[in-house]
Amino acid sequence: MADTRQTFEVRLVGPDYTPECMPLRWFNDALSAVQDLASGRDPFEMRQVPPEKGISVARIRTGSAVYSCVARAPKEARANLSRIGELLASTTGEEIDDDRLVASLRPIRVLSEVAKTIKGQIEVALNKTAAPLFSIAKDAYQRISGRLLLTGETTVVGRLQRIGGATRERCLLHIPGRNRGLYCNVAGEKLARRLGQHLYEDIAASGTATWIHRSWRIYRFVVKDFSQPRLSNAREALEQLRNAGLKAWDTIPDPAAFIQELRS
Repeated sequence: MADTRQTFEVRLVGPDYTPECMPLRWFNDALSAVQDLASGRDPFEMRQVPPEKGISVARIRTGSAVYSCVARAPKEARANLSRIGELLASTTGEEIDDDRLVASLRPIRVLSEVAKTIKGQIEVALNKTAAPLFSIAKDAYQRISGRLLLTGETTVVGRLQRIGGATRERCLLHIPGRNRGLYCNVAGEKLARRLGQHLYEDIAASGTATWIHRSWRIYRFVVKDFSQPRLSNAREALEQLRNAGLKAWDTIPDPAAFIQELRS
């Protein structure tokens, strides 16, 4: 029999805020984002949370915006949420690996937007008497991204695996040396149509990248143009990829001092 005891609770806290004034979309966005954090789901890698890691609302506390939640994998959910608390309190983000960091940034951004809308914050705690594991205010995503992310223009070499999107033009690139594919935004329908003519082919996509500065893993990439380089062998391809990924440093006079400043 599944454990029906509360795993954690979500609190929406704001001045003069009551559950009755909350549009359903905000409620859904907030709880969906918390579910992603608790399950470890990367929204771009998995269409939905696996049933065995799902979260459900067990109870809504009368007269308040407090939602008791039950996880099908409670131990894992509590551990994931605790790591988010460590990440939010960290100055380097080293408490969480790159895959989890990338998966966490998107729901944190959603929760920051909800906090801004309700002019308050979202808290997650183990029970009603416990201090929050973490609290997300409107500037939470901005603070994390400012510490951990770096943006610049670069070129990425990879194989085009997918093109299209329901709400915006997107593509999927398979990049040598990277375990997971890179989901990219595409700058315009015209470019998307051009890309569609080269599906399952190697391309050199140029555009704006956002990196996790500690490891130089690309978190987000917007394709603005592309070409098809003719590379003689795999070693040359990897060397071009390595060189392309470092172009952002060209505009930074003292890279070592820049990284030290980011970490301070």
